[in-house]
Amino acid sequence: MDGKKTAAELGRDLNPQYRKFVQEWMVDMNATRAAIAAGYSEKSAAQTASRLMRRTEIRSYRDALMAEAFEDLGVTRHSIASRVWEIYERCMQKKPVMEWNSTTREWIESGEWQFDTKGALKALAMMLEMLPEMEDEDEGGGSYEDTLDGGGGREF
Repeated sequence: MDGKKTAAELGRDLNPQYRKFVQEWMVDMNATRAAIAAGYSEKSAAQTASRLMRRTEIRSYRDALMAEAFEDLGVTRHSIASRVWEIYERCMQKKPVMEWNSTTREWIESGEWQFDTKGALKALAMMLEMLPEMEDEDEGGGSYEDTLDGGGGREF
């Protein structure tokens, strides 16, 4: 083993209410709803959820549960990058521009080609954002929150 604790080990280190909060969060990634389901006050659930999600032990447990879920699905940063590259290649396939010929009453090729440039550029931007994370993965990587958020700092 590489010295990292499993989700089960991290969960045993948490109090039951914290553990329930994270498990409920895993259902739909709604921290406010998870706080209520874990037994926290509805009135202050949003603030409580925000405070809980900043706790290191809760984030570690959440990240370990997500890592296990992704592993069960076979999802890795590399598999996602591969799919994004497939989308880029699909967007770059040329398609003929068709125009209506009123004489023959049919669509004919105009001699021009079109590409999904917007989709291709979006896929390239995603790949550019993923490259540092994939390099970091070999060195331990960031949290799954960073991966899902793109590093933008959004709290779940």
